[in-house]
Amino acid sequence: MEQIDLDTLLAIIGNPTRRSILRKLVKEDHYPLQLSKELSISQQSIMKHLQVLEEAELVKSIFRKSDSGPPRKFYVATQSLTIVIDMSPEQFSEDLRFHEIEQVIKGEADSQTLRNAENLRVKLTEFMGMIATVNKELGAIAKERDELLARKEDALRYANNIINTLCQDYEQRKVLRYLINENDLSLASMSERLNMRESEVETVLRNLEKHGLLMINK
Repeated sequence: MEQIDLDTLLAIIGNPTRRSILRKLVKEDHYPLQLSKELSISQQSIMKHLQVLEEAELVKSIFRKSDSGPPRKFYVATQSLTIVIDMSPEQFSEDLRFHEIEQVIKGEADSQTLRNAENLRVKLTEFMGMIATVNKELGAIAKERDELLARKEDALRYANNIINTLCQDYEQRKVLRYLINENDLSLASMSERLNMRESEVETVLRNLEKHGLLMINK
């Protein structure tokens, strides 16, 4: 299956029940009856949501031996990704990034190894401290990012006011704002994102260059 696209992903996780299921599964593997009890939702409804999540490869089902009967089907979360949407009066951007998680902490973490290990309480304390440190660092990164976005917002506000003053033509304003905001400046991308024919984009670019407005270096 191809990697899920942002529109499909948002449509799937836009459902609050599916988000609740994912919150449970990232903490611990669950079987459907557990999820039904935890979320106070019928098992039939849970199964329908799990099917949607599994088809999108956000979760997968596995069978495990049971002491009280036949193997039972559990569900586990599978994807590592980040969605970033920035929206303000001057900008709108969206980004979906998939992560290949590299194992930083070496060693096995399966149940049998843990059962045979010593000083698990000490190890748990160490990992709790590590998680707290990482959370603090992520908070600092988020604060720095907010400050950068505020600076970008101010710059865009001034830039857009200047563009409005210099350009009377709507298509020119549209292309110029795209040039300021985007990293992909290929003609094909501009044509698709701006809903313009490539020939139209080329004409606008020539006019901008003619008027000394095509001075974006990237």
